[in-house]
Amino acid sequence: MRTPADGSLARTLWRITSSGRVDLAARTLAERRAWPLRLGEILTTTDPASVDATIRNGIGWIARGQDYWRCGGIPASYNARTRRYDGPYPETTGYSIPTLLALGQDRRASRAAEWLVSRQLGNGAIRCNIEPPGTTAPAPEEIVIFDCGAILQGLTAMARRKVPYEAPARRLAEFLVATQAASGTWDRHLAFPAFGSHNALVGYALLEAGVTLDAPAIRDAGHRCLAALRPRLRPDGYIEGCEFPGVRPGVAFLHPFVYTIEGFLKAEEIAPGHGYFDAVRPALDALHDEIRRTDRVPGAFVNADLTTSTGFTALTAIAQLADVGFKADRMDGAGRYSGISRRLMHLLRACCSSSLDDAEWVGGLPSAYPIDGGYLPFCVNNWGLKYLLDASLEERHTLDTSGGTP
Repeated sequence: MRTPADGSLARTLWRITSSGRVDLAARTLAERRAWPLRLGEILTTTDPASVDATIRNGIGWIARGQDYWRCGGIPASYNARTRRYDGPYPETTGYSIPTLLALGQDRRASRAAEWLVSRQLGNGAIRCNIEPPGTTAPAPEEIVIFDCGAILQGLTAMARRKVPYEAPARRLAEFLVATQAASGTWDRHLAFPAFGSHNALVGYALLEAGVTLDAPAIRDAGHRCLAALRPRLRPDGYIEGCEFPGVRPGVAFLHPFVYTIEGFLKAEEIAPGHGYFDAVRPALDALHDEIRRTDRVPGAFVNADLTTSTGFTALTAIAQLADVGFKADRMDGAGRYSGISRRLMHLLRACCSSSLDDAEWVGGLPSAYPIDGGYLPFCVNNWGLKYLLDASLEERHTLDTSGGTP
């Protein structure tokens, strides 16, 4: 999970001018003028054909990126300023596998899974380094708990379809269980110094693996993780432990904030009766109430009073927020969240429209709005697209079950 960085105007201007690209500079300036975006100006009706086009174009982006490296891994991102793909990203390639399977992209899902299994270490963990294939001097093995949990989601999804993936999924899950502290958290192999609340997705991944593999010890480890994180879910909706080190201390970043909600929501689907949905309902309500109050797309950071701030938003988090809104309404039928999810999807589809010359950009979701914002500026990344595709599938389900009307 990449760390955001606040950028000064001078740095932004340097990025634009050094790119030597009129199209990129024009888009940057246009989006800066348009920020902050008001949702009231976005239509609420949904054209099913536009949802299908988003899905089709998104699959195209993944296909081009996966074919670029030829190893099965999906590039972390494409940078329009440098016109380069980043190396394939094990973490996000892993949790993209269930999305690919849901889209009927079984061959691409299998290629991704085979690449990940090829990176499995003797202790069951996965080598999590982001590096171009064939790197002559590979960096020391990097193992990250959150990344391994994301990869476990993919291997578990494959294990439900193909028996050969049961063994690597089990080995990875057993590594996570073996390194888990008695508290239910982990104190080593962390991306950041502190154990972040976004690791709720590791808890979910262990629950799912435990159920799929009929392994109670793995399932119970997932429950312990979520139990350890539950006290961080405040009754007012704020989630503690979603800060990025060195970036606005004490203020949550929206991306891991919604990761946390997602982890508990998905755990509810796997293990109903534990109150996981109710645990994150205050956070869902608070975010949606803030959007209704301001009529604006949330900023990238969530303050303790549940207001959001900064001069940009992380579109990855907006795609996540749309996805969990659709999921929550599908799960409880209350219809409280999907209206805002539909508005967010209109925004995201507009942001996907390509005003740039790069063929590699088409179908991808920019990391930030404005495009030069402090989260992977000038890039499209694969995890943002994964969540856009997940949300599109949820939106399509909503349209299908409502007879084609929003």
